[in-house]
Amino acid sequence: MSQLFKEDQQKKILWSSGCSSFFTNHKSGFSKIPLAVKCRIGDLETTELALLDTGAEWSVIGSELSELLEKQLVFPEESFYMSTRLGKIFGSLYRINISLLAEFGYDIIVESSVFVSQEWKGPVVLGYRGFLERIRFAFDPGIVAGEQLFYFGIPD
Repeated sequence: MSQLFKEDQQKKILWSSGCSSFFTNHKSGFSKIPLAVKCRIGDLETTELALLDTGAEWSVIGSELSELLEKQLVFPEESFYMSTRLGKIFGSLYRINISLLAEFGYDIIVESSVFVSQEWKGPVVLGYRGFLERIRFAFDPGIVAGEQLFYFGIPD
């Protein structure tokens, strides 16, 4: 596995602690997820294939998953309506850990702000505010299909 480095006073410093495959046009129910990555929400043992969306303001979790996380979603930070591609939905922001799962290197755990809505019927969404803004990440589309890599790390 190749690593990603940054320059710091004329020396190279490793910034990606792990990487994993990502999937394009992944089928999820009756729709497709344009860019899917593996993650774990809270302390659930199940793995999710989430839509990674740099244009989404918040990460989003729907009703099915929120029921499993009920004991971890204790104190909402705020509640509001959010406009989505599927229409307006009501929900609340909660703090919860999201783990990015590495196939090479190490998983990372990100304390995240996540919009939780009983009305959301789409996939888990990993958005910019409260999640992606807290990590370093890069995509390598690979040379041939199946070589796509998603690199990630926690900033110093």
